Amino acid sequence: MLNYINILKYAMDREKEGQKFFEDNASRFSSPVSKALFEKLAGLEQEHYDFLKEQVDYYINNKSVKPLDEKILNREENLFVKREDSEKIEMSLSQSDVPDLAIMRMAYLIEKDFAEYYKDAAEKATDEDAKKLFTMLSNWELGHEKLFKDEYNRLMEEYMTLPWGG
Repeated sequence: MLNYINILKYAMDREKEGQKFFEDNASRFSSPVSKALFEKLAGLEQEHYDFLKEQVDYYINNKSVKPLDEKILNREENLFVKREDSEKIEMSLSQSDVPDLAIMRMAYLIEKDFAEYYKDAAEKATDEDAKKLFTMLSNWELGHEKLFKDEYNRLMEEYMTLPWGG
C-alpha cells in the first residue's frame, strides 16, 4: 500500500502550496471581505494538510487505512456559514475598483487540480476506505472549485461590460 502513502504525501505538499498561495494573495485584495475569503481558504488548506497527515500517521502505525466516520464523510466544505456572508463577498468584489481576475482564476485552477487529483486517486484505489477518503476529498475540493469558478465568471462578465477606459 506504498502507493496510498505516496498519494497522501503528494497531496500534503499540494495543500501546503495552496495554503501559501491563498496567504500570499490575500493581501492583494483591497476588500477586507475578499481578503478574509482567501485567509479562510488558507486555513482550510491547513486543515486538509493536518487531516492528511493524520491519515498517513495512522497508516504507518496500523498498516491499514483509517476508517472514516459518518461525521467526516458528510462534512461539507462551506466557506460561508451564513447566506449574508456570501452576499457580502459578492458585493465587495463587484464594488472593487479593479477585480483581480488573474488571482481568482488561479484560485479556481488550484481547486480544480485538487479535485481532479483526488478523483483520479479514488478511481484507482483498490481499498474501499481509501476510495471513500479520496472521493470525500474530491468533493470538498469541488465545492471550492465551484465557488471560485462562479466568482471568476461573474467578475469576467462584469469586466466585459465596463466602458473602455474604466
